[in-house]
Amino acid sequence: TLQSSRTTRQTLLFSATLPKDVLSVGNFATRGGAKVKLIDTVGEEEGETHLQVRQSLVVSRVEEQATELLGLVRQLKAEEAHKIVVFFVTARQTAYFSALFNAAGVRVLEMHSRKSQSQRTKVSEVFRDGSGVIMFSSDVSARGMDYPDVTAVVQVGMASDKAQYIHRLGRTARAGKAGGGYLLLADYERPFLSLLSEMPLKEDAPLPPKLRAQCEADISRSASKIDEAMRASTYSAWLGFYNTFTKRLGMSKEEVVRRANEFATKVLGLSSPPPLEPRTIGKMGLKGVKGLVIGQGGDGGRGGGGRGGGGKGGRGGRSVKQGDRAGGGERLR
Repeated sequence: TLQSSRTTRQTLLFSATLPKDVLSVGNFATRGGAKVKLIDTVGEEEGETHLQVRQSLVVSRVEEQATELLGLVRQLKAEEAHKIVVFFVTARQTAYFSALFNAAGVRVLEMHSRKSQSQRTKVSEVFRDGSGVIMFSSDVSARGMDYPDVTAVVQVGMASDKAQYIHRLGRTARAGKAGGGYLLLADYERPFLSLLSEMPLKEDAPLPPKLRAQCEADISRSASKIDEAMRASTYSAWLGFYNTFTKRLGMSKEEVVRRANEFATKVLGLSSPPPLEPRTIGKMGLKGVKGLVIGQGGDGGRGGGGRGGGGKGGRGGRSVKQGDRAGGGERLR
């Protein structure tokens, strides 16, 4: 460790950025920052690249988001040498939209933390070395990955903060190459834009009517092919993510549950919100919040199926809505 190393030494620290936490490590390693030299290998002219990238914004109702994304991707892939990264807010959502788009005939690579390291390495190599490729990814690709010639970065949903938005955007327009950034937000995510006031974001024009109609039909047809257990786990992950940002979005706990239930029925195509395990609800701090379905013997909180659930959104066990009293297997109001 640094504490047990020689009192006289030369220490080199390499970092793509220098936020406060990295600087604090540097100060500790150099005993208070004595005799420190900072070397900028980027240069001032490239230091604010994210401000130079063309950035477009699309705000829509959440049920229109998949259609907007499919239309955008089809427009972007018209460029022969396209290389597109699409970021999602959770690994589960990445997996769901990957399955959805592949079912719709748009071949995409899938990259997220639920893939094994060997799978992620293989996908990374295919995308890095390829042309005419599209990768759907969680934030595992937002930092520390150098993919050459990325023509566009699309972000579906708000990033966790401004820095993460910039890191994602930084996958394109590297080494002097051209590139574009696209941000797709649901209408209730507009408060996130207050963090991006310095960004040159411009609202994009609506999809052409003919393209929109075709994309809507393709999404509707493809959604029915997605495994119900995958849709249930995507719901749980969505709720977990947005529940963390209720203050930023100006939402109550009840409203974030209502939005999650809309996501389940209007985006994932479920007939009703899937059940969650009581312990999952407890971990999210949502105990007692109306609108949640509590699984009795199901496993909706960890994939919407699994043990006791028949693999179908927690079927096989009883469920009750929070706020109701259950007795004899019936729902009482």
